[in-house]
Amino acid sequence: MESSTRRPSRTAFGSCNEQNMQNDLWPIIASRNPTAFVWGGDAIYADSQGAIDWTTFPPQSTHQCATPSRLRALYQAQLRNPGYRALLEQNVTIFGTFDDHDFGCDNGDGTFEHKYESGLEYVNFIDLPIDSVMRRRAEAGYGVYGVKVFDFARPVAHQEVSEWEAGIDAEIDMIHEPTSFLSNQTVAVFVLDVRSNKSPWKKGSERFKLDFDGDYLGERQWQWFENSIRRSRANVNVILNGLQVHASRYPDGNVAESWERYPRAQQRLFDALLQDGVESPVLISGDVHKTEFMRKDCVRKGQEHSKRRRSLIEMTTSGMTHSWGTLSRPLSDPDFRPTLFEQYQSFASNVLLHSMHNLSPWNDIMKVSPDNAESVEGLFENGGGEGAFSGLQYSLQQNFGELEFDWVERTVALRSIGKKNDSPPLLMAKVSMDQLSGRASLGSPHLSVDDFLAEKETERHQLYDSDWICLNHRGRETGADRILGHVSTMFILVTVVPMPFLLPIFSFLLLLRRWSQRSCRFESLVNQPRGTKRRFLKRMVKSKIPKGIRRRYKTYTSFAKHNFKANAKFKVTKGSNRSIPVCLDLKDMHQFA
Repeated sequence: MESSTRRPSRTAFGSCNEQNMQNDLWPIIASRNPTAFVWGGDAIYADSQGAIDWTTFPPQSTHQCATPSRLRALYQAQLRNPGYRALLEQNVTIFGTFDDHDFGCDNGDGTFEHKYESGLEYVNFIDLPIDSVMRRRAEAGYGVYGVKVFDFARPVAHQEVSEWEAGIDAEIDMIHEPTSFLSNQTVAVFVLDVRSNKSPWKKGSERFKLDFDGDYLGERQWQWFENSIRRSRANVNVILNGLQVHASRYPDGNVAESWERYPRAQQRLFDALLQDGVESPVLISGDVHKTEFMRKDCVRKGQEHSKRRRSLIEMTTSGMTHSWGTLSRPLSDPDFRPTLFEQYQSFASNVLLHSMHNLSPWNDIMKVSPDNAESVEGLFENGGGEGAFSGLQYSLQQNFGELEFDWVERTVALRSIGKKNDSPPLLMAKVSMDQLSGRASLGSPHLSVDDFLAEKETERHQLYDSDWICLNHRGRETGADRILGHVSTMFILVTVVPMPFLLPIFSFLLLLRRWSQRSCRFESLVNQPRGTKRRFLKRMVKSKIPKGIRRRYKTYTSFAKHNFKANAKFKVTKGSNRSIPVCLDLKDMHQFA
């Protein structure tokens, strides 16, 4: 552990924390000595799960939205959690925003009847000061969004900069100029509310179409964010929200939410992040109970032939208490032992998610391959640093995220850290601030000028006056690629995942069928053609009928030491009508009967 007097320049992030499940990550987070811990959504799970709705595909659980009193009670329970309370006592700044489950309604949106009360309960949970601009917005019913600045050149415990001193928040009266000089070691963390003003997902056949009118933030929050990030002079700008920005995983937002389903809103976010003057933007997201490193490469519209491209990196960190690849334990039972069915569920989800990542054309996910595995000047631009996973940069293990800033080398290290404190991180990438700011290139060998020109002609850029064209850095996905990915996903869902459960049943039925088809029949050879007799007797030997039975019927055939030979001659006693008992599979009897 590092000395408390020389705390490293780190911020930690986490999401998907079920208050009734064991969270083994709190001590590890505390040992990393972050200056701040930022919630990326789902700090609690307040909505309750009901019966399965079999009218949808895939079938989904119905949910009952939470009341304000339930939200308040669960937040208090989380504050009493020993691990979380220990982190609070470590003088760590707590910040963040909510997602659907701590908003109070699964896949919740602006139609939620308690969205105002939900915002108030959340700002109380993270203990925002009474005079905070972010709290005032929540009290006015605008949503839970804001920005916090950290100056890592300042002494420990004094690195958080007040809203008024930072002067970034666009709703702060500009009469209040910054009262002190900020160093060149500053990080601004923006948190966006994707629930209070979100458009509802469409239903019916429309649910599978991109919704160009759909929005996440609402116009007031858009104006605030675009103006605030334009005013930011921070060396690194971190933008956090509950949902994945780069990902395109499933064509129905009711099942898998992402910014891609609202293309106009996604493009507006890209344009805001890539505007001139925004230094080192990094996206953080949660929601999906796994961790991924993703990247898009972008060119300014009208400069498609230019070799200068800007990269947007996104780190998804999700699943503090439960993830696709782990079995969760109830908080009330630390010695919990999962049932066989729960182990099967975990196995099936592992198979499904690993197959989807490796079979689907998800070219946004970063990948460490033999030709890019070696670090250049101490950087790990594609991941795989510090002994972390190579290959596709994702993990299904429980995790929290971390950003570490090196102010001498001017680099940003992205880490996804699991439950084993003495093990390498699950994922690790390291890039320079110049690369994130567009002054140096991360390289995009998989993208050509033609890819950007083709993307320029898509509906997204024809309907919206966009400034930038952004593509997945490992290759542009076509409509056919996406359809293939979705078909592969559905094939795995209905075949590979149930296989461990169905295989024993199939094996039992096959065995039962074979035994039921096995029959002892008496067949007379007297009046059968010569070819039938030969095939019958050959099969009789091949079926390993006991020698005693064969010897008993020697008068019917000519055996050489009971071994049949292909050119043997068969002779049935003249006038005999005796039958030979023989056990053969019914499927083979047709050629002898």
